[in-house]
Amino acid sequence: MLINCTNHPLDMWGEAQIEAAKCYGEVVDLPFPRVDPAWSVEELRRQADSIADRIEAQKPDAVLAAGEFTLLFMLVDRLLSDGVKVICTCSRRIADAEMRSDGSIEKKSVFTFETFREYAYYRKGK
Repeated sequence: MLINCTNHPLDMWGEAQIEAAKCYGEVVDLPFPRVDPAWSVEELRRQADSIADRIEAQKPDAVLAAGEFTLLFMLVDRLLSDGVKVICTCSRRIADAEMRSDGSIEKKSVFTFETFREYAYYRKGK
């Protein structure tokens, strides 16, 4: 089983990504939460632990993880520490960005799935 812990549910995947995921078996969506910018590090840790506990209870073959960077980092670190395989999508992206008059940026992106890549710890000198 592949747990899809992202903001991109299975029904939004293209055929190439669905085909690549078949090696993990069934795909189960577990939406990555919206992260409030006001959350403390402690709240992020609680969220990461809660999500990891839910994931690990299902004993997946792998977890596809993507989302807000600080929570994602904590979640991936926890899952890897617990021996869970975590992967991400590798896509080609074509993006256009436009600065709006209020200073915000409007983006339009098109993603083309290429492959999955496994998260791994970085160990300097290895």
